[in-house]
Amino acid sequence: MEHQHSEEELKNIAKQLSCPEGEHGIKTAEMMHTSNIGMTTSAIDALNLKNNETVLEIGHGNGGHIAQLLSNAENLRYFGADISATIIAEAEKNNQVFLAQGNVQFKLTDGITLSFDENRFDKIFTVNTIYFWQNPSEYLTEIKRTLKLNGTLVICFANKTFMQNLPFTPYGFKLYEVEEVKELLKNGGFKVENILSKTEQIKSKTGEQVEREYHVVTATA
Repeated sequence: MEHQHSEEELKNIAKQLSCPEGEHGIKTAEMMHTSNIGMTTSAIDALNLKNNETVLEIGHGNGGHIAQLLSNAENLRYFGADISATIIAEAEKNNQVFLAQGNVQFKLTDGITLSFDENRFDKIFTVNTIYFWQNPSEYLTEIKRTLKLNGTLVICFANKTFMQNLPFTPYGFKLYEVEEVKELLKNGGFKVENILSKTEQIKSKTGEQVEREYHVVTATA
């Protein structure tokens, strides 16, 4: 029989998903890596990486996908920004070789500002983080500031209808329709270039196969 989570437990799940912490956070990060890999791969593909580009990922999780990203082109530089120190430690552990080579770097950020120079990145992407942005329009201003002129931003997120069916999303998640994300980007001075909608089969937390629809929005600054 399926375990019914109490409100307290659901709030904790939501908190761990937005900012994984401690031992539980490490397990959450592993689970997120597995369940997000399809979305992450789609987002990386949409970046259309070219040799010598510098990439920022906002909310990189345990970094299990970074080797895959770096193999997309030559001499790429990857920066990861995350709000969880637990997650950064995990990502550093999983990418020691690249850290030693100097082509990967992680930075603890506050989820409100990005402590990087202006025009720093050719490409920026983020998977399943938009639900937690405290002030989306201000955050997009920060993203635009650190992105080079004509640089690419890819935002990947799960469909609102799918997300609404998850028991923990009432606690601290803001869910989006594609139109709302398009509007946010337009108001933030971005030009939406492409929207890809995909459906995948994933295992739910209670172990059954569910269908998830998600969107990959590509925009230029």
